[in-house]
Formats: sequence, C-alpha cells, structure tokens
Amino acid sequence: MRDNKNLLRDLFRRGYNAFKIKDYEKAYELFAEAVALDPQSAQAHAWLAAVYGRQIDEAWSLADKMDLFQKMEQKITIALEKDPTLPLARRMNGSKLLNAPDMLGGDPAEAAKEFRYCIEQGMNDGEIWASLAKCYLKAADYRKAEEAVKEALAIEPDNEEALQVWQDVQEKK
Repeated sequence: MRDNKNLLRDLFRRGYNAFKIKDYEKAYELFAEAVALDPQSAQAHAWLAAVYGRQIDEAWSLADKMDLFQKMEQKITIALEKDPTLPLARRMNGSKLLNAPDMLGGDPAEAAKEFRYCIEQGMNDGEIWASLAKCYLKAADYRKAEEAVKEALAIEPDNEEALQVWQDVQEKK
C-alpha cells in the first residue's frame, strides 16, 4: 500500500511537471496511470480534467472540442463525487462554468463561487485571480473585476490572460 502511495505521489509530481511545460500528452499518460492505480483518487480525476481543459484550448475542430469537453465534464463530476472539497476539482468546475456557453451549463456567478472557494483554500496564482476577474466582468461588476485582476497582476505581472482582462475592464469602465 505504501508503495502505491509513493508511486501515486510520483505520478502526480511528474504529471504536474509535464502539465506546466504544456506537454499535455505526457501529462495525460501520467494522470491516466494515476487513475488506473487508484480509481478512487479525486485528485487524479481532477488532473485529467485539467489536461482535457487545456487540450480544448488547443483543439481546432468543434467536434474535437466537444469530445474533450464531455471528457472533461465526466472527470470533473467523478472528482467532485469522490471529494467535493478538493480545490483542484472545484477549480476545474469553475473553469467549466466560466467558459462553457449557457446552453452547455455555463454560469459565471457559480464559477466565481468556485474560484473564491479555491482562493480561500490557498490557491493563489495569477490564473485563478484572472478567471475570477472574468466572472465579474461577465456579470458587469467592473469594480470587483478590477480588484481581482489587480491581484492576478500583483502575483504574475506578465500573465497574458490577466493583461487581457485588465484591458477589457478598462474599456468597460
């Protein structure tokens, strides 16, 4: 059992490193191996959802995007069923709610709740603050959007997503 925990921890570490350098194929392989090793691991399912989310961004065809979206949605559901308090699963759910069209269940207000939960749990990076700012921007709450994007830029001054949101907020004010 202890060997499985060490192997799982190693798979997460290596998968995260691949994810960070945008080697999503390698990250997928490692996180899929983690799911196979421990199908009850909410974290493994949430990481697969994260990989699918990034692959959606890179997919060209609508059919590929929809296929990846369905896979991402399934992994988010499984992760949340296994551990509804896991910040990574909640973050992925927030991303889905923010980026999905209304007809596919998009809901920026609910996404904002998920991102705030993650921040309260210690996730503090530019991307999550930029995502929260996007939620507020979609809700036309420009003051909160500006506050959130300032947090994003304080953490990661060169974050492209945050810089774009900053520009969008300034145009709306």
